[in-house]
Amino acid sequence: MIEFNGVSKQYPTGQLALYNVNLMLQRGEMAFLTGHSGAGKSTLLRLIALLDYPTQGQVVVGGLNTLDLKPRNIPAFRRNIGVIFQDHHLLSDRTVFENVALPLKIEGLRQHDIKRRVRAALDKVNLLKKEKEYPLMLSAGEKQRVGIARAVVNKPQIILADEPTGNLDPDLAQDIMHIFKQFNELGSTVLIASHDHVLIKDMKKRMIVLRKIKGHAHKGMGK
Repeated sequence: MIEFNGVSKQYPTGQLALYNVNLMLQRGEMAFLTGHSGAGKSTLLRLIALLDYPTQGQVVVGGLNTLDLKPRNIPAFRRNIGVIFQDHHLLSDRTVFENVALPLKIEGLRQHDIKRRVRAALDKVNLLKKEKEYPLMLSAGEKQRVGIARAVVNKPQIILADEPTGNLDPDLAQDIMHIFKQFNELGSTVLIASHDHVLIKDMKKRMIVLRKIKGHAHKGMGK
């Protein structure tokens, strides 16, 4: 489902974010991406979501080499990927319902279909009763769940999460991880970047470690 073949990423500043990464994530798998701060976890997720491109190597998603995708096909490609950030980027002047509905409005769905799919997404994260509230009225955990609902409202095949529990207490963090597990059980491929080793261990899923190669400043992949 997701394959990295000798992938390196160097930014124009000269910073080498990833070096010679090889990775295979099977369809329907749930895994955790970990490593020290600055190891390239966010960069790796951005390459999968086509928010960035590798400097060297191939990123293959669903059998497609991302470098071969034509610009006109990128929006359709991204609709199959739900991305959740630590900072959920909710629009403060829109209700919970409106925030979650945004991707569907951009896609041009009919209002009837938007209502049905938004409420189904909110129900999955236990926030249906909060659909008319605004982000400022929500707790940190509720805001993160709205971000998750917005990311999955398109029913994506792949869910990527970048430190989704970084600002939450342990109990809330566990709740969020179990929501991801439920989506995985429904068939989504899930990759979560996290530095919370205790939480990762509790989830009993595969852990992928980004590490420095000994004697080298570049980054590699450990499993």
